Amino acid sequence: MKKSVLLLMTLCLCFGVFAQECCIKPSGVFLVPNISRAEYERVYDDIDSGKISIAEMEKIYKSPIFRHFYSPTCSWYCSGTINSVKTSSSLKSQDQKRYGVENIHDFNHESVWAEGVSGYGIGEYIIYEFPGNCPKITTINILNGYVKNDRLWRANARVKRLKVYYNDVPYAILELEDSRSLQWFDIGEVGREKDDACAWTLKFEILEVYPGTRYEDTVISELYFDGIHTH
Repeated sequence: MKKSVLLLMTLCLCFGVFAQECCIKPSGVFLVPNISRAEYERVYDDIDSGKISIAEMEKIYKSPIFRHFYSPTCSWYCSGTINSVKTSSSLKSQDQKRYGVENIHDFNHESVWAEGVSGYGIGEYIIYEFPGNCPKITTINILNGYVKNDRLWRANARVKRLKVYYNDVPYAILELEDSRSLQWFDIGEVGREKDDACAWTLKFEILEVYPGTRYEDTVISELYFDGIHTH
């Protein structure tokens, strides 16, 4: 009898923990255009010189990749800061190409982080640490896979399901589309009050992947944030 009660309590506890992890689909998806980092960075010069048309200019301006990475517009990062970014593993450099953790948050859509274990990296993770007075986060933005070009994107694995932990407590599961795109997820509000001095973390764990056609390495080009209370 005691064993049955204990088992029932354990199952209820497990169900309660699982129930807290909502599955979140992207609230927006933007397909990555075939525009290089160099082309984005010289867009103002090309406008001044007349090398690109008004239609091309407007298309670039509407791109969240341009606005977030290559345009001087204000964002959550005007006030938001990150203490550190760490990963459980990273693929070793090959042919002068680096795949370390610094690439996952460098605002360059052509560089990537790749996990460094055998297989698809199920269970590998990334941890962001924020200062206690950092503005709250409401949106997670992910460039999923090696988005630099279509060939690299197809060749490497991409994340299918990503588990999010807030201060080591399971918070949500992000369900990513299998497309060469920027995907953003509305996650509610996470973070501390402004007068709280304690640091806090977001951890992202790979649960499931979309296999690549050539490599088992699972790749994320960029993972960054939007939020509130930035001014």
